[in-house]
Amino acid sequence: MSATSVVWAQSAPEAASTIIAVQSFASPTLETPVGFGGSWGSVGVGAFGQTLADDEFDASMGVAVGLGDPDRYLGAEFGVGFSSLTGDNSEDSFGDSGGFSFKVHRNLPGYSAVSVGVNGFGVWGGAEDFNDPSYYAAYSKMVPVGRFASIVTIGAGTEVFNDPDDGGVNVFGSGALYLTPQVALIGEYTGRFVNAAVSVAPYSWLPLTVTVGAVNVTERFDADTELAVSVGFGFNFT
Repeated sequence: MSATSVVWAQSAPEAASTIIAVQSFASPTLETPVGFGGSWGSVGVGAFGQTLADDEFDASMGVAVGLGDPDRYLGAEFGVGFSSLTGDNSEDSFGDSGGFSFKVHRNLPGYSAVSVGVNGFGVWGGAEDFNDPSYYAAYSKMVPVGRFASIVTIGAGTEVFNDPDDGGVNVFGSGALYLTPQVALIGEYTGRFVNAAVSVAPYSWLPLTVTVGAVNVTERFDADTELAVSVGFGFNFT
């Protein structure tokens, strides 16, 4: 049920957003937003794919651009996502459907950050047939866990952060335990599904992150658990 065009359009910019925020570290999330974000000169390119019912697979891709200075003032990110790369999830071809994302974020003391954003606005193509824009606010903080570190996020949002056809605001959250800066174990609740994932940044000097996870591990709505893969690569021109 998460494999709608609107979700694809939102997931890819978030994958790109996460990689430009954390650079060569493993990702702290699979699908949910985080408080951290990019700054001026940073660009992230991301792809997100997920298995569907009937042994099908679909994917999206997106680009997120960082603006501003989240340390001194405010940072911002603008993203665009293209949904249904394989066509299995709709009749659209690549570029025929998608949407935009935007968030404003600020780094806070204590290795924490807060963001406010919207996913899935300005949609076109098949994405117009699904949900309205999803608004959210998220707070993330790095927390020591013994000799390890973790990034914990709590937030609230509308639309895709809620059950289908439910209105109002719902909570979401995630926790990532970093075994090393390049390897993280992730658990998250999107407001709709419980997901589990492993994220790896293969090289400490290269801002490339690969995250593999299981979506809907509790099999809500009588739906099977699906495989999801997110890949992101970051650039910085400053």
